[in-house]
Amino acid sequence: MRPSLFAFFFFCLAAAASAQTDLRCPEFKPRVRAVKTSRMEPLRRGKAWLDGKPTSVASVACDLYGMKTEEAEYDGKTLVLKNSFVYKEKEEARALCESLKSEQKLTSTFSEEARSSLDDFCRKNLKKDFGAALVYDASPSQGRETARKPVRQIFRLYNPRGFVTEERAFDPDLNLESITLYAYDKANNLTGTIYEDPDGRQLKREAFTWDKATSSRARAEYGENNELRRRTVYELREDGTLRREVLTTYDSGEQPVTRSEIYCDAKGRHEKELVYDADAAEAKYEYTYAYKYDPKGNWTEQRRTRVIVYNGNRLADAQSAPEITKRELQYY
Repeated sequence: MRPSLFAFFFFCLAAAASAQTDLRCPEFKPRVRAVKTSRMEPLRRGKAWLDGKPTSVASVACDLYGMKTEEAEYDGKTLVLKNSFVYKEKEEARALCESLKSEQKLTSTFSEEARSSLDDFCRKNLKKDFGAALVYDASPSQGRETARKPVRQIFRLYNPRGFVTEERAFDPDLNLESITLYAYDKANNLTGTIYEDPDGRQLKREAFTWDKATSSRARAEYGENNELRRRTVYELREDGTLRREVLTTYDSGEQPVTRSEIYCDAKGRHEKELVYDADAAEAKYEYTYAYKYDPKGNWTEQRRTRVIVYNGNRLADAQSAPEITKRELQYY
């Protein structure tokens, strides 16, 4: 089931921070078939900064439902990672559990010792509504695709409304790697996520809130001991576009360390960023954003340039290289 816009907004934020494999593609309008993102190494020519060569490249292919079917990462031209994704839902997921049971052929004497974490999951949840995502190493060194085995299997439990309430990721030996728990309110808005290790110990927790009076959303991130580490407030316009984004980071004692304020244009794209130390009144750095767009209105190049403020005047810092990000988008 597709979440409400509010739930989906925060689901994407939570997924992006997840300790396990992120299964969702970036959200674009119209929906994309593939996205390739390149971080460039700018090259200076006189007073101008040219694009230079890519230092890192990430690409992802997506299905019609916005789920990943393939992802790859490059360091320059060197392939670092390449994965493919296969999804099994309902009866196919149950059949996966049944095949696991037949493959293990547990004996009555040693069944408890031989039983894997994934087998335990299947036994406890076989009658529930769940699906599975199988992650394969798709790099050329792995040989024929038909001979590959999953490097990770992510089983997802759904509530009666069709929303994911729990994800359990298993390694190639079917041992539990991580657990992610999701909570929702009565309107199906995502209110929190908890990331746990295989023994159920909290690694991180996120809480999502909505303030109707101020038209703002907030995401707070807590550490393993429930100490506040990051808080982001998203202030919205009447039409729902992002107006301002304020990110504050905290030390282990929950004292502010840095604060970043990002102001957005009428379409919610980053326009200006101010970076502060702790509770300082004056910004330590200022950045501006510039874009190039494709015919669909999505940006294909973003430049983040540091600004020098002198006697009330703002000038681009000619000595600091801009951060240049390029995107290639393929649409359905």
